[in-house]
Amino acid sequence: MKQFLYRHGLLLFLIVMIGRGLIGMAAVKGIQLFDPSLTIQKDLGWLVMVIYATCAIWAVKWVKIEKEIGLTLPNSLKEWYVWLPTLMIPVTLVYYLGFDPTWGHIPFLLIAAAGVAINEEILFRGILLRAILPFGTAVAIIVPSLLFGAAHLGNIFVGGDLTYALFQFAWASFAGMALTAMVLANKSLLPAIAFHFLLDAVEYAATGEYGVHSGDYPLIWLTIFLLLNIAFFIYSLFLLKRSRFEQRPTSSLLTVN
Repeated sequence: MKQFLYRHGLLLFLIVMIGRGLIGMAAVKGIQLFDPSLTIQKDLGWLVMVIYATCAIWAVKWVKIEKEIGLTLPNSLKEWYVWLPTLMIPVTLVYYLGFDPTWGHIPFLLIAAAGVAINEEILFRGILLRAILPFGTAVAIIVPSLLFGAAHLGNIFVGGDLTYALFQFAWASFAGMALTAMVLANKSLLPAIAFHFLLDAVEYAATGEYGVHSGDYPLIWLTIFLLLNIAFFIYSLFLLKRSRFEQRPTSSLLTVN
């Protein structure tokens, strides 16, 4: 079974994607039997994200593809420096959203942000990217990213605002393409996980919610954040193109053809 899933990455992706959801929802329903007032949006989001991340980590370690998907340190500090311009996105979030959670809630928000970053990067920029990369770089950048964006539409069904969810689909798709290009350029998932964590941590700390937002947000703010992610995508393509001219030996499968 392990070797079969090693050879069939798309099937592994689907099993982890569906399995983590079933386990997460089962955990939530079990807790709500004892306290129906608890919700994913306000109370249990952190637990769901921890379950998701645990499932993703366990899957890649069980199939033994952690090195192939880039769960290794970058070759040099330069691979971290290239991420500095992208910090404009979380800085803009802080400027527009501020910072106003209850202090007792912060640890759970940070746990949730870490869970989301680990889970989504391993799942989409790791397992799925590894499976689709043989079809070409363009397909590998676009397809997983659209699925990544579509996955965020599920927030509508757990209390999320429709307009916010649609914008979230758009910027998650562009951010997904940008993150994929960055991973391909520097051959490591770790900087992507760190950036994803920082971005979500800022958002969660500002809103006090686990990425599922039921309130209304100004259209101008949603548009600005979308434009920032488009700029992030353009920047990542520049770095990916530049990396084509750099000859660096690597044992990872995350190489640009």
